[in-house]
This record gives sequence, structure tokens and C-alpha cells, in this order.
Amino acid sequence: MSTKRQYEGNLHGKMTIGAAAADSYQGPYRVLTEEPIFPPDQFHIEDPFIWKTTEGYELLAKDMEGTLCGERHGGIHAVSPDGLKWQLSETPKAYSRTVLWDDGTEQTMGNLERPFLLFHDGKPTHLFAAVADGPRGFRNAANTWNMVIPLRP
Repeated sequence: MSTKRQYEGNLHGKMTIGAAAADSYQGPYRVLTEEPIFPPDQFHIEDPFIWKTTEGYELLAKDMEGTLCGERHGGIHAVSPDGLKWQLSETPKAYSRTVLWDDGTEQTMGNLERPFLLFHDGKPTHLFAAVADGPRGFRNAANTWNMVIPLRP
């Protein structure tokens, strides 16, 4: 098996995501499958955040084209019994780039990506994401920061 992974097509093509395992976080890692775990013709995603549950695994990721969750660069939610075979959850849209501020105003971020969840007693309580306020993302942003969004119970 090959251990080298690369973008499909060219440097700016669709990224493929594989799976590897090790007995320790220090490695060595072994490739679990040569095929991408998300077929690039169906899933164009980026920045996966995966966690283990009692039923298997769950994932949040950035939907690059909006074909999975209905919003370009919005977030998807997927589930897997084994970490290798994935399907979108019944409600695939996990988050939006449009945020509601404490004062009641809404703002669509240029970027809201690299999702990460904070867990308390096994339940997610907050979503962390890298954000940019520019209309075209990080290239056109006046401000960038790491946003923390409390989740509804």
C-alpha cells in the first residue's frame, strides 16, 4: 500500500481524505484503505473534525461547494459505524456561515471553517471555528479570529 497522499488532479483540485491507524499517537501509522473514505465525486469536503461515539463515529466538515448541506462553505454532519463507511446524517447541515450576534444582528462570514467541538460530560457544548469577516474570505477580510459558538442543549 502507498503511504503518500495527494490532491486529486492538481494542487487546487478536490482533496481526498483517507484513514490510518496506529497503536500510539506517535505512530507508526498504517493506511486502512487505499480508497478515499469520502468519494470525491460525491463529497467535496475539507477540514474534517471526527469524534468517537457509542454508535461509531461522527464528523463535522466544511462543504466546499454547498452540494451536501445547501450552503457553500457551510458545515456538514456525517456518521459512520466504523470510521471507513460514511453517510450524511438525516439533517446534513451542521452549521452555517451566518452567525447571530448577541445584539440580534446576523452576519454572513466570509469564512467559517476548521470546526472543532468542545465536549463536557460526553456532550458537545461549543463549536470553535476559524473565521474571516470579508465577503470573499481570508483574502478580503478586515478581521480574522477564532470564534466560539455556544451550542443549544
